[in-house]
Amino acid sequence: MRLSIVTINYNGAKKTLKLLKSLWEQTDQDFQIIVVDNASEEADFDNLKQNISNTVLIRNDDNFGFSGGNNVGIKKAIQNGASWVVLLNNDTWVEKDFISRLKPILSQKSGIVGLPLDEGDRVAYCGKIQWFRSTLKHIHNMLNIGCLTYAIGGAVAIHKDVFEKIGLWDEKYFLYFEDADFSLRARKVGIPISFTQEVMIYHNSSSTTKKLGSPLLLRYHYRNALYFNLKNGPWYIKIAVWFWSFWIIKRQVFKIIVRYKPEESHAILTGVFDFYHHGMGKIV
Repeated sequence: MRLSIVTINYNGAKKTLKLLKSLWEQTDQDFQIIVVDNASEEADFDNLKQNISNTVLIRNDDNFGFSGGNNVGIKKAIQNGASWVVLLNNDTWVEKDFISRLKPILSQKSGIVGLPLDEGDRVAYCGKIQWFRSTLKHIHNMLNIGCLTYAIGGAVAIHKDVFEKIGLWDEKYFLYFEDADFSLRARKVGIPISFTQEVMIYHNSSSTTKKLGSPLLLRYHYRNALYFNLKNGPWYIKIAVWFWSFWIIKRQVFKIIVRYKPEESHAILTGVFDFYHHGMGKIV
C-alpha cells in the first residue's frame, strides 16, 4: 500500500509543524507527507521551510483555498504513486501508531473512508447533508450515520480510483461545502463511503473563521450553500433554491432596515449576489 498524507498550511506553521512532528514520530514510516502552502506570509513559510524534513513541500503562488490546495497535494500524491491519499487539517495531530493502525483498515476498504475527529468534548464522525442550510452539522454518534452523510474533509482517506472516476475537489467553493459535494458526487456513481472508529485524529478548533472575520465567513457560507443545493439537490430542491434565495434576501433587507447586525446582512446579501452572478472561487 502506497500511502500519502496531504495537509494545507496557510499562515499556520506552528500548528502544521505540530502535526508533522506527530507524523515524523510514527512507528510505521512507510508513507509520504505532502504539505501544500497556500501562499502564506514570508515569515510563516520560512518557519515551516526551515523546520521541515522528510516531507514534500509545495508552495502555491496564490491562496487556492481548501479545495484548490488539496487538489495540488492530491495530484502530487498520485504522481508519486499513492494508492491512498489521506487529507488532514493542519490543526490536527495523531498518535504514534496512527499509520500502523490505519493501513489494515484501508486494506479492507475501497472508495472513501471518513476518519473520526476528536474535538475535545466530543468526536465528529461525519457530516450531515441537509438542504437549505447555510452550514452543515457534524454527527457525533455512529448510530446516527445514514445515507445522507459525508466524509469530513479535515480527516478523510480517499482511494486513487475515486479521483479517476469523479475528478478532484470542486474549486468553485474555495472553502466550505466542498467535502459534502465530493461525497455526494461519489455516492451518485456508486463509490462506497464508510466511516471508522478504529483510529483517531485529534483536532483543535479551527482558526479559519477568526482569520476571515464573521462577515466574510457568512458570505462564503451563503454563496456556497446556494451553489451546493443547486448543483446536488433533487429536481425539486433545484427549483426551490431560487425561492430560498429570495427569502434570504427579504430577511436580510429587513434586518438592515431595523439596523440589526447590518454588516453581517450586507455580507450575506453579497454572497447571494455572488451566486447569482457566478462569482465563485476565492472572494477578493
